[in-house]
Amino acid sequence: MLLMWFALQISTEIRLQGASDVNSIRKSQALLHSIGGVNEALARMGQPLPLDLKRSRDRELYWQPDALPRLVRYRTGQATVVIQEETQKVNVNKADHNHLMEVLERAGLERDAADNLADVIGDFIDVDDTPRLGGAEKDQYGRLGLGYGPFNGPLTSVDQLLLIPGITPQIFYGEGANRADGRAQEEDRENGPQFSGFFGEHSLVELLTVYGNNVQLVKETEPGVEAPEKVAQRGWKPGDVYSILSYGECYTGPPGVLVWVIVRLQGQSQSGYEILFRKIL
Repeated sequence: MLLMWFALQISTEIRLQGASDVNSIRKSQALLHSIGGVNEALARMGQPLPLDLKRSRDRELYWQPDALPRLVRYRTGQATVVIQEETQKVNVNKADHNHLMEVLERAGLERDAADNLADVIGDFIDVDDTPRLGGAEKDQYGRLGLGYGPFNGPLTSVDQLLLIPGITPQIFYGEGANRADGRAQEEDRENGPQFSGFFGEHSLVELLTVYGNNVQLVKETEPGVEAPEKVAQRGWKPGDVYSILSYGECYTGPPGVLVWVIVRLQGQSQSGYEILFRKIL
């Protein structure tokens, strides 16, 4: 009986180790697929607008920053790539309290909670040490047991919002988005389909940025209906900033890997672009 118990334990450990090894290999492959998708997007930056945007073939050949998913297939997996204009989002460094409240309410917060969190964000960025009505300065961070205080200056990347008390990964990345570890969640039927591995439509990462001068939220439209201002502004613009999301996955199964890159299009440089931010999720 003792020998049988030892044999069972060893067999279980071997199976778990094998599953862990397979998971690690799949994750490495998925990362390479993601990187391939990013490189594909970088190679296509600056393409002219196709003659007929309604033709699916034109959308596949002429990549534009239109937030539409494009698929790059490989022998062992694929990458789903989405490109959009980063400067159409609200610049958190330039937005005032009311602009931030509007963003937070669209992200799903109740009005009072949005009011308080907008104060906390404002205190994190402003240069003074006087807390706003619902805000927090250095003393409050200390009482929360955090080993840092407000930046008292502009954010340099939008993911620094996660350092602000009250901004959770769920608010930042979105409740409806699938995570890169392969944990599937239900689609948000009210907001339309969520592409695998991507951020929620009303997440802060989709609403806020640290680039550009925009402080107004883009008006929402009915599902499948594109806003007229978005149609007019579509297309690559030298000097503008774009976000690239590439979600790689293996045909054999999860986990997948999301690579998030922000670039500036530079028509005069040798590479044609400047990478401003990169993150693997």
